[in-house]
Amino acid sequence: MAYFLAVANRKGGVGKSTTAVMLAHSLAAWGRKRVLVVDLDAQCNSSMILIGGQGWSDARNKRTTIADYFFDLYDGVMPDMKDYLLPSVGDVAAPGRAGVTLICGSLLLEDVQGELYLKESSQSKDPEVVSRRVQGRVKQLIKRFETDFDVVIMDCPPGLSFAALGGLQLANKVVVPFRPDYVSQFAVDRIAMLIEDKGNLEAVTSVPKEQRRYVALANFVEPTGQDRQFIELIAEDHPMLATQLPLNPAIAKSFSWLPQKRSIEEKYGAVASDVRKLYDELALLTGL
Repeated sequence: MAYFLAVANRKGGVGKSTTAVMLAHSLAAWGRKRVLVVDLDAQCNSSMILIGGQGWSDARNKRTTIADYFFDLYDGVMPDMKDYLLPSVGDVAAPGRAGVTLICGSLLLEDVQGELYLKESSQSKDPEVVSRRVQGRVKQLIKRFETDFDVVIMDCPPGLSFAALGGLQLANKVVVPFRPDYVSQFAVDRIAMLIEDKGNLEAVTSVPKEQRRYVALANFVEPTGQDRQFIELIAEDHPMLATQLPLNPAIAKSFSWLPQKRSIEEKYGAVASDVRKLYDELALLTGL
């Protein structure tokens, strides 16, 4: 059965998609895993990184995006699920049967979720009941891939869409990337409450850190006292990876899509050691 890993934060611009892709590449190349990336963010950043603009456009024209998958299979219709999978994506080589597969993101995902809500509303007038049904159905549609992959990585949007909520519920572990600043401190608090299903931060912190389903990851870190202070402040209340990803132009440059495969060391170049640290620590934490 697949291990479900979500990458999420209530704040945008913290590196969720780049973190999701880093983990996908490293789990495939170093971990020799069959990895599925499910792009649940309407911004489609992880899709653009893995297949480029033309690949994304082709998936949209063929109606094989995540929005199409949810809409087409929501009522239990059984087209071949493989029609929505893009195998062997990305520009990192992986050994044997390992590799990265993608369910492409869609700008229409939010619209489709609204249509599914209206469809479900014909069965109940209670908004909470309708929301739970749509969220539960979306969760089950993602879960259907558990027997075909070793790891399913869900790149979640910052908003509280049905897809995001379903992904967070399904996840065995949630990685929460954050920038070390004032806004991220609040955002990590909010996503932690959602993941742990608690009404306030005090209830979250009453759960031992090692028992929580999420772990925070400091991203875009500069070697300044202020960044260290923010990280230490967030670490007081939340489980934190020791690995910290630096603010380094080489990281952003490494996500330019290329059509040919290369080694993961060649792709990430000067920051490959940082990616390796992240992989090693998360693999140890999750048993992957």
